[in-house]
Amino acid sequence: MSNASFSPVDSSYQYEKLTEPDALRLVLLLPSEDLQSPLRCDLINTTLSVCENDLLDHYTALSYVWGDPSHRVSIKVADETLSITVSLDAALRHLRDSSRTRRIWADAICINQKDFEERNQQVRQMASVYAIAQHTVIWIGEGTAETDELFSTLRLLASGKLQGTSQTMVVSEHIRISASQSVLARQWFRRVWVLQELVRSRDPWVQCGKFLVKWQDLKNVITTTAQVTGTENVQVIEDMGKLHAEYHLGRFRTQPGHDSDDATSVAGRLLTLLISRRALGVQDPRDRLFAHVGLLGSVNLDESLLRLIEVDYGKEESLVFFEIARFLTEAFGDYRILPLLEYGHTTNSTHLPSWVPDWSVDNPTGFETLSSALRLQDETSAAYFPPNPRCLNFWVPEFRVLASGGWSVARIQYLCPGEFCLDYKAPESKETFYSLKREVLQNPKYHCTVKDLLSLLEIGFTESYEKWQQVLKRSDTPDPRKVLTSITSHLGRLEVSYDPQTMLKTSGLFKSKTDITQAEKTMRQGIQTVCNYLADELLPQKQVALFGGPQSISKSGIFDFESQSLLAHLTILGFGKEAKNMFCHRKLATLGDGTPALVPDSTQPGDIVAILMRHAIPLILRPIQVENLSLEANLRAQIIKNGYHDLKKRKIEHFRVIGECFIEGLMYGEAYKRYKADLSRQPRVLALH
Repeated sequence: MSNASFSPVDSSYQYEKLTEPDALRLVLLLPSEDLQSPLRCDLINTTLSVCENDLLDHYTALSYVWGDPSHRVSIKVADETLSITVSLDAALRHLRDSSRTRRIWADAICINQKDFEERNQQVRQMASVYAIAQHTVIWIGEGTAETDELFSTLRLLASGKLQGTSQTMVVSEHIRISASQSVLARQWFRRVWVLQELVRSRDPWVQCGKFLVKWQDLKNVITTTAQVTGTENVQVIEDMGKLHAEYHLGRFRTQPGHDSDDATSVAGRLLTLLISRRALGVQDPRDRLFAHVGLLGSVNLDESLLRLIEVDYGKEESLVFFEIARFLTEAFGDYRILPLLEYGHTTNSTHLPSWVPDWSVDNPTGFETLSSALRLQDETSAAYFPPNPRCLNFWVPEFRVLASGGWSVARIQYLCPGEFCLDYKAPESKETFYSLKREVLQNPKYHCTVKDLLSLLEIGFTESYEKWQQVLKRSDTPDPRKVLTSITSHLGRLEVSYDPQTMLKTSGLFKSKTDITQAEKTMRQGIQTVCNYLADELLPQKQVALFGGPQSISKSGIFDFESQSLLAHLTILGFGKEAKNMFCHRKLATLGDGTPALVPDSTQPGDIVAILMRHAIPLILRPIQVENLSLEANLRAQIIKNGYHDLKKRKIEHFRVIGECFIEGLMYGEAYKRYKADLSRQPRVLALH
């Protein structure tokens, strides 16, 4: 069901009411030898249980894209008229047999789109419709000369008429590439509903024009073509095929009574699906949840999950998205949804609370979340906080408000003009870096000394610092030239050879010695090695302050070069890291005391930096005025009920979330540790709207 919630259509056909709990309708598609002859069919009422136990008359489920709702044609159902989309008309014509009546389940015909209650009930059992169907036919549209040749060859191979022959021998590489690109460009692969339809289907087939082939055969030839030619956009079919295989293997391994899942497991699956299918096409935004219900496993859980997964098109869109965010936050016990706020959400999603991700919107090219750039795993935040306090939050559903314990750390004082990374170039560091990388790749026995790496580091830091100073003259970041000069006397200890090949063998990070991307990681690890040595040898003696200050020293005394310092990240960018990066669509800023920060580009002077309990990355929040006695009373009642008596007299402050930020020296829970230890800085109640 690619679009479960199209508006009702005009027709003369009158549906008979469905009365059984698992009732459904099936289309009896009448035969015709002529593809162009009008479609004629009947509808019968039955149940899923009857269909599952019927050994003779099975049905085929149809998976397709509704297409443009304004392009419609009429078909005959029991001699009455029913309006359907052109896409469904084409699919049924190609599924129609020349001599036998076929039993088909197709959502737009089998569900009375005018009956609101029925539509809710039918969507709830959608996963079972595809699971019980004997076959599923995926209609991706009309064929081309290339797809016809590929599909016909796959049919011959499947029938055994080309035994001992592979498709790579029968179909030219040009045809395979062209056909694969044509298939992957079809809208079916860009719709949300189709994933559930495929995964739950026991025997999926793909129909393109007049040719029908097994899903697995088509997937195999497309992925093989990609391996040979490097065809892009093949990941979507690989991921879908993997989920289909995992589901069916897991289903047969699972014993009855052992399929219950706790809320955290279900939340993990839901979040993975939401991320992987983000911004794909649906007619109704609520389907971003409803289309995945059948993939979540056991749903016999607590009230919060049952409330969430109840398919109800009477819910307004913002309520569905709010309930997703609330469920994930409560299930995980942390705020891992906050890094997933879409770029520009404060302007793109005004209908949603500022802290709720809009799964209808994708991030722009180049945008990277701070969690990704800093390599934070989902559980990382919890690792930086003690078991108590737990994730401290209070909910006011009627206002879509999430309130949390936390601290207002500082205000944004200054913003550099423009987007910083757009005009940032570091030609000398890039040239030196790639030159050194070529030597490593071309000479397996090449050894570069730590002194060589330090020289490279000096070039990169100097270039990035000069750019930094152009836009952040008020920043208190130390001049790297002075730092590097001050350690020259210690270079006698740094003449040890650094062997990238040994690292290739021991790190477990690299699959190939000739892989350029992995070689870059090798060099970046070398830079890390230099900084670790400098921190370990010099910082304990307090002879030099490296970037980021004393907060950048871990418990082991090792300086985390790339993670703790903005200037270090900027330097790495200068060494050639391209595509996604944490500076893209963000601005450099300073706090009132000159501390540098990297903030969302929608940040304004006067916005505050805040820390939430159990969230490792600081947030930019925008103060708002809210005078609502009911909201205030509700929050205070929850604070008292949950036993947080130290907060009951605290002022409740109200904000909109702008996004996550990088504050020098306050990352990875450092701010929490600092303010928790400072008795004069007690946590406050931060209400997010």
